[in-house]
Amino acid sequence: MRSSILLASLVVSSLLIASTAEANKTRLDIVWGGTSGTVVFIHGKSNCSEPSLASFNAACGNDPRGYWLNSTSDGGDGHDFMDEATIKVNSDGSLTTFEAIAVRYDGENQGFWNATNDVAACLTDLASGTNASGCNPSLIRRTSFSIVVHSMGGAIIDRILSTNFWPKLTGSGGAILGSPVTSAGALAGAKSASALFGVDGASNFCTSLVSFVAGWALKNAGGQSLTRGSVIGEARNGLAGKSPRWVLKVTSTGGTGSCNNNSVDSIAESVNDTPMGLLCGCVGFSSSDDTDGVLWQFDTDPTSNPSGSNGGKLRAEYTGLYWHWFASFANHSHNRNDAYVRKYGFQTSSGCFTISPGTCVGQFAR
Repeated sequence: MRSSILLASLVVSSLLIASTAEANKTRLDIVWGGTSGTVVFIHGKSNCSEPSLASFNAACGNDPRGYWLNSTSDGGDGHDFMDEATIKVNSDGSLTTFEAIAVRYDGENQGFWNATNDVAACLTDLASGTNASGCNPSLIRRTSFSIVVHSMGGAIIDRILSTNFWPKLTGSGGAILGSPVTSAGALAGAKSASALFGVDGASNFCTSLVSFVAGWALKNAGGQSLTRGSVIGEARNGLAGKSPRWVLKVTSTGGTGSCNNNSVDSIAESVNDTPMGLLCGCVGFSSSDDTDGVLWQFDTDPTSNPSGSNGGKLRAEYTGLYWHWFASFANHSHNRNDAYVRKYGFQTSSGCFTISPGTCVGQFAR
């Protein structure tokens, strides 16, 4: 594993683009260098930047890799999603490596639309070598970069792409390259969030259980913004679901094993497996709406063209380009920490392991 090089980590508040509310703090960190371009990682629903606010996650708040890491406390194996996603194995066995940059934000104490303003302002600073948002005090500049996200990060990148509010990122010659990857991305909200708040026809009989077994689901502004009705409502208003470029979706194969990986295929990192299984049993799932324990296929795999070559689940509002890239047996936790890499191996020049999505991102996403 390459060692981390933490070059910039500063948090400040400012008024951001396309927002009328005071921005929450963001952080921009170079994690390590590479030889062939830059990949920016945007985490899911977590407060990784605001220690003075509720639900601060010290694991990611104190380490730019923390959200993506199969850490020592949960059986870390020396490899993780971020590491795998920035390595490509060439046919001669040599490696092409990519620079890793982490953007951290507060996804708990504000709706994802405000979090999007924060993240987009930080990315604009990265593209320009400026510090208007306060996240880039070292004035790091990267005029082009790829994007990889997890969970709530899916709703964030989709809003950035769908609205074109930030042409420096998405316009002609914009900084964001190619097709962003959403690993278990909450592109169309979350059925579990709807159940937590008792909306969108989702039963709320398990509200207490959802809150108890998954800290991510505690009732707050971030969770409420991710209900299915809320996110799809944004799509109806033209603020989501309109991506003009392909978004590569990593979804779930579904079933109880996919909810609780450890009950079927044990690995070192199993801390979150039982909560994932409980959430599946609580909110329910079916072959038409399989789940990774938190997000369901209708949440992660929306498209207006389900019969097309790109597949996906019908959401008429999602008229943009959303590609059903591959389904993973990994549950929602393992979709961002590659916990199965040690057991099954790393990518090769001819393949990857979909149970560890980072290996496929590194090998085939660019």
